[in-house]
Amino acid sequence: MAEAGPPSSPANDIYTVLIVVATAFVVLGTVIIAVRSSMLLGSWHPF
Repeated sequence: MAEAGPPSSPANDIYTVLIVVATAFVVLGTVIIAVRSSMLLGSWHPF
């Protein structure tokens, strides 16, 4: 009989890539808002 190895886990690479891309967009958006707020209001804090 052939030996059965441990069950292979599904490839989660696509989810890792999606998390990295989403995090990059959130960070980029935060930086853009801070810079734009600084230009318009004189402070990076929008409130």
